[in-house]
Amino acid sequence: MGKYSNINELYNSISKDIKHSIILVDDDIDVSNLLAGYFTLAKFNVHKVISAEECLAKLKELESKVDVVLVNGNIAADRGPMLIVNIKKLNLKINVLALTDNETNKTRVLDYGADEFAIKPISPTTIVEKVSGLLMKKPAELQP
Repeated sequence: MGKYSNINELYNSISKDIKHSIILVDDDIDVSNLLAGYFTLAKFNVHKVISAEECLAKLKELESKVDVVLVNGNIAADRGPMLIVNIKKLNLKINVLALTDNETNKTRVLDYGADEFAIKPISPTTIVEKVSGLLMKKPAELQP
């Protein structure tokens, strides 16, 4: 589970005052609901969408109130690269984490502008850790 020995340590390490916003792009409702639960416990505002088109519409709706977009494997393999490009066109400050099924897709999503990747299978806790790490890398002036 990374540097945390249990999930409570991870959640306690995340500032209670900071409420980041994340869009989960996943066409698997069960996975999306599971991840949403973990991110909600970690004090994130969670927005779930099931397609690249819905993601872009949600980004436009929320304007600059999104910190991270998590793109899951099936979408990342198909429409994900263009989704990542379009997210970055809308707002370069938004971090993109792409979950991929293999090394080939990893290289592709990074080439298209993803800030971080993870190869599945991966635990929800590790995903929350990776997203939190991305947010800590942001320069202080970009923090909400």
